[in-house]
Amino acid sequence: MIQPQTQMLDIYRASMKTAADIAKASLENAEKLQNRQLQIVRNALEENTKSASDLAQVKSLDEMMALQTRLASSQMERMIDFWSGLWRTAGDSQMAMIGQLQGQVEQMRDRFRETYDLTARTTESAARIAASQVQSVGERQGERRPEPQHRKSA
Repeated sequence: MIQPQTQMLDIYRASMKTAADIAKASLENAEKLQNRQLQIVRNALEENTKSASDLAQVKSLDEMMALQTRLASSQMERMIDFWSGLWRTAGDSQMAMIGQLQGQVEQMRDRFRETYDLTARTTESAARIAASQVQSVGERQGERRPEPQHRKSA
Protein backbone atom coordinates (compact mmCIF):
# COMPACT_ATOMS: atom_id res chain seq x y z
CA MET A 1 0.00 0.00 0.00
CA ILE A 2 1.44 3.37 -1.05
CA GLN A 3 1.55 6.05 1.61
CA PRO A 4 0.04 9.49 0.88
CA GLN A 5 3.47 11.14 1.32
CA THR A 6 4.94 8.93 -1.37
CA GLN A 7 2.07 9.77 -3.69
CA MET A 8 2.47 13.48 -3.00
CA LEU A 9 6.16 13.18 -3.86
CA ASP A 10 5.21 11.37 -7.07
CA ILE A 11 2.78 14.15 -7.93
CA TYR A 12 5.43 16.78 -7.19
CA ARG A 13 7.98 14.95 -9.36
CA ALA A 14 5.42 14.67 -12.18
CA SER A 15 4.70 18.40 -11.90
CA MET A 16 8.40 19.26 -12.05
CA LYS A 17 8.85 16.94 -15.04
CA THR A 18 5.94 18.67 -16.78
CA ALA A 19 7.47 22.08 -16.14
CA ALA A 20 10.85 20.88 -17.46
CA ASP A 21 9.22 19.33 -20.54
CA ILE A 22 7.34 22.53 -21.29
CA ALA A 23 10.50 24.62 -20.86
CA LYS A 24 12.38 22.24 -23.17
CA ALA A 25 9.64 22.36 -25.81
CA SER A 26 9.53 26.13 -25.59
CA LEU A 27 13.30 26.43 -26.02
CA GLU A 28 13.32 23.97 -28.91
CA ASN A 29 10.57 25.94 -30.63
CA ALA A 30 12.48 29.19 -30.09
CA GLU A 31 15.50 27.51 -31.68
CA LYS A 32 13.40 26.38 -34.67
CA LEU A 33 12.02 29.87 -35.08
CA GLN A 34 15.47 31.46 -34.94
CA ASN A 35 16.84 28.95 -37.45
CA ARG A 36 13.93 29.76 -39.76
CA GLN A 37 14.58 33.47 -39.39
CA LEU A 38 18.29 32.93 -40.06
CA GLN A 39 17.48 31.00 -43.24
CA ILE A 40 15.19 33.81 -44.37
CA VAL A 41 17.92 36.39 -43.74
CA ARG A 42 20.44 34.27 -45.71
CA ASN A 43 18.00 33.98 -48.61
CA ALA A 44 17.39 37.73 -48.51
CA LEU A 45 21.13 38.38 -48.63
CA GLU A 46 21.51 36.05 -51.63
CA GLU A 47 18.60 37.72 -53.43
CA ASN A 48 20.01 41.15 -52.62
CA THR A 49 23.36 40.19 -54.17
CA LYS A 50 21.58 38.81 -57.24
CA SER A 51 19.41 41.92 -57.51
CA ALA A 52 22.45 44.21 -57.33
CA SER A 53 24.12 42.17 -60.06
CA ASP A 54 20.96 42.32 -62.20
CA LEU A 55 20.66 46.09 -61.67
CA ALA A 56 24.25 46.55 -62.81
CA GLN A 57 23.37 44.86 -66.11
CA VAL A 58 20.21 46.89 -66.83
CA LYS A 59 20.54 48.87 -70.10
CA SER A 60 17.11 50.41 -70.54
CA LEU A 61 14.18 51.84 -68.63
CA ASP A 62 11.97 48.92 -69.73
CA GLU A 63 14.47 46.41 -68.33
CA MET A 64 14.64 48.40 -65.08
CA MET A 65 10.83 48.42 -64.74
CA ALA A 66 10.66 44.66 -65.44
CA LEU A 67 13.42 44.02 -62.89
CA GLN A 68 11.69 46.23 -60.31
CA THR A 69 8.41 44.36 -60.81
CA ARG A 70 10.17 41.01 -60.41
CA LEU A 71 11.98 42.20 -57.25
CA ALA A 72 8.78 43.55 -55.68
CA SER A 73 7.02 40.26 -56.40
CA SER A 74 9.90 38.30 -54.90
CA GLN A 75 9.97 40.46 -51.78
CA MET A 76 6.23 40.08 -51.30
CA GLU A 77 6.55 36.31 -51.66
CA ARG A 78 9.35 36.21 -49.06
CA MET A 79 7.30 38.31 -46.65
CA ILE A 80 4.30 35.98 -47.02
CA ASP A 81 6.55 32.93 -46.56
CA PHE A 82 8.09 34.50 -43.47
CA TRP A 83 4.81 35.28 -41.74
CA SER A 84 3.10 32.03 -42.69
CA GLY A 85 6.12 30.08 -41.46
CA LEU A 86 6.23 32.09 -38.27
CA TRP A 87 2.56 31.46 -37.51
CA ARG A 88 2.85 27.79 -38.51
CA THR A 89 5.81 27.34 -36.15
CA ALA A 90 3.97 29.13 -33.35
CA GLY A 91 0.86 26.99 -33.91
CA ASP A 92 2.88 23.77 -33.95
CA SER A 93 4.60 24.83 -30.74
CA GLN A 94 1.30 25.52 -29.03
CA MET A 95 -0.14 22.19 -30.16
CA ALA A 96 2.91 20.31 -28.87
CA MET A 97 2.80 22.05 -25.49
CA ILE A 98 -0.95 21.56 -25.13
CA GLY A 99 -0.51 17.85 -25.92
CA GLN A 100 2.19 17.53 -23.28
CA LEU A 101 0.09 19.37 -20.72
CA GLN A 102 -2.94 17.19 -21.40
CA GLY A 103 -0.88 14.04 -20.91
CA GLN A 104 0.59 15.33 -17.66
CA VAL A 105 -2.81 16.49 -16.36
CA GLU A 106 -4.26 13.04 -17.06
CA GLN A 107 -1.39 11.40 -15.17
CA MET A 108 -1.84 13.76 -12.23
CA ARG A 109 -5.62 13.20 -12.25
CA ASP A 110 -5.00 9.44 -12.09
CA ARG A 111 -2.57 9.94 -9.18
CA PHE A 112 -5.06 12.11 -7.30
CA ARG A 113 -7.79 9.53 -7.93
CA GLU A 114 -5.52 6.77 -6.57
CA THR A 115 -4.73 8.89 -3.51
CA TYR A 116 -8.42 9.64 -2.95
CA ASP A 117 -9.37 5.97 -3.30
CA LEU A 118 -6.58 4.92 -0.92
CA THR A 119 -7.67 7.55 1.61
CA ALA A 120 -11.33 6.46 1.33
CA ARG A 121 -10.44 2.77 1.82
CA THR A 122 -8.17 3.59 4.76
CA THR A 123 -10.86 5.75 6.39
CA GLU A 124 -13.51 3.04 5.90
CA SER A 125 -11.19 0.42 7.33
CA ALA A 126 -10.34 2.61 10.34
CA ALA A 127 -14.05 3.27 10.94
CA ARG A 128 -14.85 -0.48 10.87
CA ILE A 129 -12.01 -1.24 13.26
CA ALA A 130 -13.11 1.55 15.62
CA ALA A 131 -16.74 0.36 15.52
CA SER A 132 -15.62 -3.20 16.19
CA GLN A 133 -13.50 -2.11 19.14
CA VAL A 134 -16.30 0.03 20.57
CA GLN A 135 -18.69 -2.90 20.24
CA SER A 136 -16.31 -5.36 21.91
CA VAL A 137 -15.61 -2.91 24.77
CA GLY A 138 -19.35 -2.47 25.23
CA GLU A 139 -19.88 -6.22 25.32
CA ARG A 140 -17.09 -6.70 27.86
CA GLN A 141 -18.49 -3.99 30.09
CA GLY A 142 -21.91 -5.58 29.86
CA GLU A 143 -20.47 -8.90 31.14
CA ARG A 144 -18.74 -7.26 34.11
CA ARG A 145 -21.52 -4.95 35.14
CA PRO A 146 -22.91 -6.03 38.53
CA GLU A 147 -26.59 -6.56 38.88
CA PRO A 148 -28.25 -3.57 40.44
CA GLN A 149 -29.27 -4.29 44.02
CA HIS A 150 -32.74 -3.41 45.10
CA ARG A 151 -32.98 -1.61 48.38
CA LYS A 152 -35.25 -2.92 50.99
CA SER A 153 -37.43 -0.46 52.79
CA ALA A 154 -36.94 -0.19 56.45
